[in-house]
Amino acid sequence: MLNRLRRRVAERLAHRRRQPVSPLRKARQRDIDELLHVARLSFVQLQAAWDRADLGALRSLATEPLLEELRDQLAERGPGPNHTEVLTLDARLLRLEELHEAFVASVEFSGLIREQTDAGAAPFRELWLLAKLKSAGQNWQLARVQSLS
Repeated sequence: MLNRLRRRVAERLAHRRRQPVSPLRKARQRDIDELLHVARLSFVQLQAAWDRADLGALRSLATEPLLEELRDQLAERGPGPNHTEVLTLDARLLRLEELHEAFVASVEFSGLIREQTDAGAAPFRELWLLAKLKSAGQNWQLARVQSLS
């Protein structure tokens, strides 16, 4: 019986060694911190570009399919001014995937945001998918946003 137990443990350990290590586990904490720093900057820059209806800035921050969605939303919003104030911003990396041509990071943002000057702050929670093509010189771009609250 003891031999059977040892064999099972040895089989499980061998199986674990054969499993590929996920990109998130391979990433060093410094790399993760840098990615989250870039994600936070992108969040604030995207909010500011949205407020200004600056399609050039949005183009540099978002993938083409998302940019089309943002264009449509800006057209619905109309030409009036928009004001977004990010009061607190927390970011947590949930997943990092390596695809054939790109890396995809799932980042959960939460915090407090004020969208009208005379209004109080409201909590928010969103999931952002950021993509970075493996091609040289490519930056992280926002590919999808999903509200979680």
